Amino acid sequence: MEKKRLEYMDMAKGAGIIGIVIMHSSTMPDRVVGWLSSFALPLFFLISGMLMSHGREKERGMKELLCRKGRSLMIPFLGFSLIYIALLIREWRNGIYDWETVRGSMLAFVTLKGGSVAWFLPALFIAECVFLLTVKRLSMVGTCLISLILTVMSYMGNALLIEQGAVASIGILMLSDFLRTFLRAAYALPLICAGYYLFERYRDFWERGGAFSAGQMIGGICLFLGGIPLSMVNGSVDFRTMVMGRIPALEYLSVMLSSVGLLLICKNSTPFKPLLFYGKNSLIVMATHMDFYFVYYGHVLAYWVNDYIPRLNRVCFFVNVIGIVLILEVPCIMIINRFFPFLAGRRKMAVCRGQRRLSHPEDDR
Repeated sequence: MEKKRLEYMDMAKGAGIIGIVIMHSSTMPDRVVGWLSSFALPLFFLISGMLMSHGREKERGMKELLCRKGRSLMIPFLGFSLIYIALLIREWRNGIYDWETVRGSMLAFVTLKGGSVAWFLPALFIAECVFLLTVKRLSMVGTCLISLILTVMSYMGNALLIEQGAVASIGILMLSDFLRTFLRAAYALPLICAGYYLFERYRDFWERGGAFSAGQMIGGICLFLGGIPLSMVNGSVDFRTMVMGRIPALEYLSVMLSSVGLLLICKNSTPFKPLLFYGKNSLIVMATHMDFYFVYYGHVLAYWVNDYIPRLNRVCFFVNVIGIVLILEVPCIMIINRFFPFLAGRRKMAVCRGQRRLSHPEDDR
């Protein structure tokens, strides 16, 4: 039976990916960027767990799941990484980057570290596969315990790799980068586990539509705001460099509170088409907003506007940069979906009743 698409999750992903664009835009104060880095990207790990429960992936064969997740996550990693390397080579030939930058990007591709924001895809792929392998064999409680143990071990392992990295050879550094891909996946496991459990335990609530609920909206706002001070107390967080702040447990708690709050807000809001659009295409936006220089062009155009209207304040500059990036993403998303759907982890477009659609409904995650 085909599962109904949950639009409020697309809206939450849309808000999350716009948060990531803002985080990378260099237009906000450091404290705001710090909070966004601790929330916007981890949100996708929690939603991934919820979507696995919604799709009842536990009941499917592991071979089918590996193929599907390989297509939806690792093929985009391969495609966008090669495009990024090709762009760097072009910039190197133009004298903008040195060869060490290009070489570093190639090594990051080989070790699955990923250049720029591409690290997210292999980390999510490994985390989802490990979670499914575990939950198929153990109870939910056992799966949560294994996830916590792996996370603690990964935290300790990363500290050891940092110590060894100071005097390591290139071979050891490559091995360290490869191992960190698995350590990042372990960092994501508690959020995937929490998302899966929340949806599994309260499936009827999350799958049920219905009228607006003031109680849910107020509760969502309170939860969303409640996670912010915890994040501020914890300090700087960066999943890519595996920095989890002063107290890592606070990071997970703040993400869970704010994420559930955002989902409740979206669940009780009227579907907003721009958020739905960017949410459904969040993988493309994540892979292109930096590597395709959209943020750079956003700054160039915003400064150009500022030269003609010099009294524009910082807020207007921020709106210009983010607005330009999101506008540039629209044709990029349309071109990729139309001609290169594999870059978004989707199958080829098929003609159906005079309209083009994805050949499988689950390809558009």
